[in-house]
Parts: sequence; C-alpha cells; structure tokens
Amino acid sequence: MDHLHPIIYEAGTEQRPPDWAVMSPARLRHAQRVGTLLWNWADALGHDTRTRIRWRAAGLLHDALKDEDVEALRPLVEGAQGWPDPLIHGPACANRLRAAGVGDEPLLRAIAFHTTGHPDLCAIGQALYMADFLEPGRLASGTERASLRHRLPADWHAVLMEVVTAKIGILIDGGIRISAATGGFWEAITIPGPEGSGPSR
Repeated sequence: MDHLHPIIYEAGTEQRPPDWAVMSPARLRHAQRVGTLLWNWADALGHDTRTRIRWRAAGLLHDALKDEDVEALRPLVEGAQGWPDPLIHGPACANRLRAAGVGDEPLLRAIAFHTTGHPDLCAIGQALYMADFLEPGRLASGTERASLRHRLPADWHAVLMEVVTAKIGILIDGGIRISAATGGFWEAITIPGPEGSGPSR
C-alpha cells in the first residue's frame, strides 16, 4: 500500500506486531480485538482501504510495549517522570515507531495518548481511545460497554463523551490525579464540531 510504513502495513493487514513488541498472548488478543473494532468502524464510516489499515494498525500497536519493563521504557520518553508507570507504554511505543521511521503523526499521537486522551486527537485517536475501553474482552460493565459499542460509529460524539466521563469517573473513584492531557481532551470534546455526532476530523 502506497506510503504506508511496513510496520503499519503488517500490523493493519496481518495483525502482526513488530519484532520488538513485548506482548503476552492475552495482551495480543486484546490488541487484535481493538484493531478489529477500529477496522469495522472505519469501514462503516466509508473510509478507504488505506485508512482502514491505519486504524487497525493503531489498535494492534497501542499496547505493543505494555508488557515491557517500565525502566526499559523510560529512556524512550522525554520527560518520562511525568508519566505514571502504567501509562508510559503509550508514548514509549509511539517514539519507538517514530525511531523506526513511521511518520504518521496522527497515528503516533493516537498511540501515545490512548490511555489519557489529548485535545489534539483526531478521529483515529478518538476511535482508539474508545475501542481500548469498549472492546468485547473487557468484562467489567460488560452490558453497558456493549451498548456503547453498538452505537458506534453512528453516535460518535455522544459515545465519546460517555467513555471519557466513565474513565474520568474511574480516576476520581480511585483517587488518581487527572492529567492535563485528559482535562484538555474533555474540554476539547465538550464543544462538538460542525458535524455534530460524527468524528471530529
């Protein structure tokens, strides 16, 4: 596929992670389910094959370093001290992909901020943020998540708002600090775009 980096192409067509990925079998299955959701949403939105491949690649790759030792990830992330241990795999993976020659910044930003959200996330980033939370292997609140999942992609903005609300609620209940990225994401999506319920960009 023209202009797609080989790592992105293989992840998006064969659901195959790069050689440097550190993923347990269960983690890989989770990532594949996320990738499948993203492919299906992109297809339902009428995106071309290249875009569907990119979206599925983002799903497969978002946790490619989730099972790596945190201390091995810190050198990959500038300002690593600002990232809690459970979240550093996102920016570390984005930077590892960047170092390998991937130049798709919307995709890299989606992977970097898939746990926190970010005000600059476009449609691929918003989709990954939702799919990671809603994929059918997540058993907690399974009925509620399934209901949200089945409303996508038609009811995009409303579901995005509900997912962000739920994730912020989990942070509040756990006494966990809400990051500036998450706060900015919330502020950005509370002003819906001109298309109303569709993806922002």
